[in-house]
Amino acid sequence: MPLPAASRLRFRLAAFLLALTAGTALTPASAATASRSPNLARATAYLDSPANLIGGHYYTSFPHVADFGLTIDGALALAASDKDILALKNIAGFLRGDKPDQSGKTVNYWSGIGTKFASGGSIAKEALLAEVIGDNPHQFGGKDLIAALDATVCPSASPGSGGPCAGSGNYRYATSVFDQALGIIAQLRAGQVTAAKAPIAYLEGLRNTDGSFPSLIPPGHDRDIDSTAMAVMALALVRTPQASSDIESGLAWIAGQQQGSGGFHGVAGISVNSAGLAIQALSLRASQYRSQIRLALAFLASEQNPDGGFNAYANGQPGSDLRATTQAVSGATGISFGTLSRDLGPGPGPAHREAATGHGSVLPWVTVSLALALAIILAVALFVWRRRSSHQAPAGHARQTQDRINS
Repeated sequence: MPLPAASRLRFRLAAFLLALTAGTALTPASAATASRSPNLARATAYLDSPANLIGGHYYTSFPHVADFGLTIDGALALAASDKDILALKNIAGFLRGDKPDQSGKTVNYWSGIGTKFASGGSIAKEALLAEVIGDNPHQFGGKDLIAALDATVCPSASPGSGGPCAGSGNYRYATSVFDQALGIIAQLRAGQVTAAKAPIAYLEGLRNTDGSFPSLIPPGHDRDIDSTAMAVMALALVRTPQASSDIESGLAWIAGQQQGSGGFHGVAGISVNSAGLAIQALSLRASQYRSQIRLALAFLASEQNPDGGFNAYANGQPGSDLRATTQAVSGATGISFGTLSRDLGPGPGPAHREAATGHGSVLPWVTVSLALALAIILAVALFVWRRRSSHQAPAGHARQTQDRINS
């Protein structure tokens, strides 16, 4: 027996809701896909565990001597993830106060600021952290980091070989593209557009014809994922046609190097560090490289250990590595070092926690919640329809209607 018009309408509505619910639950933003991304909460717990973060800094191969570069990497990772602001404040306080490590050395000793051995890359890294957390880089660690960074820009190459300057625009003792890019990011974020012109020109002159950048300065014309990723993040702050062209060619080269696993070749194998940096770079054009980013996130997730840390290399020595974990966390958020911001002044509010996230973690949960809500609506609609049918139709008609639904 055909269903009454009102019953057919309710049935079609229920079917539509069921289809919509199923479709929503299977979208790429669902919890199933989200589970293929790294767990940032566990990774942060590894980074700020008492065994690793000691007195606001990290120690590595040398007992009692802090690894200041790694400490800043950890701070940038914590700023990107926004999972433990207290730990970030502890690191910031240690560096801001120029406090000594267990050996008596400070961040200013590490960077050489104020001496003839001042390292442009090290000063830039510290200045970048000050900018990220909303501090004044002109008054951080008791020094004017920006003035000191500007002073390290080389007017020309050092005579002979092995000197502190590889060429005009190179930062003193910046012997890698990574350091050169850090200097440009720190200068431009501080508004030093004129002072950064020579460093930008020097960086652009290092680009290979295929869009990649080498690892070391002076260049050996090798091709390096990490350096190319850092270079395009720096050039993303430069508003010129040449920089835009360099970004596009650099990103295309990075995307072309991705392995089937989602990872990228580093110095000693498929590297977690390289994957993290590649994600940050590709996220500059997230809509264009969406599939590559998702595959790289899945690779990072596969290299995360039960303690929350990450292996340094796929199929390499197993075990969590601090440096790889800091870069995996920064990379997983997709936030460029050129735009990362986590102002520690008034404290992070719920709104800007998510606004600063490159990929965000809210959307999958919203999607799942919507699916559950639709499922509940469907269940209620079917329940009401069955109740009305049982009271308004003869028993035989009710059985026939139920049989149609079950079939």
